[in-house]
This record gives sequence, structure tokens and C-alpha cells, in this order.
Amino acid sequence: MITIERSQTPDNSFIRIILAPNRSLSWEGNKKVIWSLGSVCGGIAIGFTLIAGTWVMLPFAGLEILALSTGLYYVSWKLSYQHVLTLSDTTLTIEKGIYRPRGRWQWQKQQSRLMTSAPKHDWEAPTLTLTNDEQSVEIGNFLNRDDANELIDYLKKEMLVVNNCYNAAP
Repeated sequence: MITIERSQTPDNSFIRIILAPNRSLSWEGNKKVIWSLGSVCGGIAIGFTLIAGTWVMLPFAGLEILALSTGLYYVSWKLSYQHVLTLSDTTLTIEKGIYRPRGRWQWQKQQSRLMTSAPKHDWEAPTLTLTNDEQSVEIGNFLNRDDANELIDYLKKEMLVVNNCYNAAP
């Protein structure tokens, strides 16, 4: 998923590009799923406990709800990973992290370029690497093919984009 925000100050203009994995549900939506499935599972377990006296179902129903909650939380946490590219007139800033930046690079925009490598299969996205004379940072490795191509097309307007065909499949 790509989000592009533009802002203008009297002496500079900024473009912020936020790259994030596609998510089917937010954490709030996941909590609703947990509550609804938990109430169904808990209701069944309580019903069998009251009617048939099978109280041993209650701990397993609780473990099932706990396992579902843990799995959905882990997936939601992993999908909160973002890459934020901030382009001004003179600088390029790259930030990577979950909830807050854990890695940050700031380069001169004129010395930066985007290197693209062809995917191995038609359904994969191309590999995107921002590089300057000293460093290189891979970005958007979680993007699908359409989003990666949209990012490439957008960055062609802002900086040099080099197509690196050495990693292509034979």
C-alpha cells in the first residue's frame, strides 16, 4: 500500500511516501473478530458445561481464544512495518520501523538513485534499492507488483531510476 502526502513551506516543499504491507483488517477489526469468535466458543463451552457437566471444555475454549488472539496480534504487529520516504528539494530521508523509526538515512537527493531489479517470476514485484555513492537501502520488499510499479513511476519524476537487469531470471 502506498500513501503519498504533499506539504509546502515557504522555503521548501516536501513529499512523504509511506510504504506499508497490505492489511485485510486493522487491529480494531481483529479485536472484533476475537470478541465474536470468543463469545461463540465460550458460549458453546459454557452451554455444554451447564447441560452435560463437561467442565473440562472451559480451559480448552480459553486456550483456543488465547491462541487466536496471540496469532492475530503477531500478524497485525508484523504488518505495522513501514518504510517512509521523505523527499524535499535537496534531501531524501528514508525511515524504516514499526510504530516508530528504527532505521534512518538522510542523503542528498541529487546523489541518490533508485535501482530496480527484474523479478524472477511474473507475479513477483521488482526489487527496489535506493542508493547513493556510499550506501544502499532496500525498500518496499513487501509491496505487490502493482504498488512497486506505481512507486517506480512516481519516483521517476523525482530522481534517477536505473533498471538493473542482472538479477533477472534466465
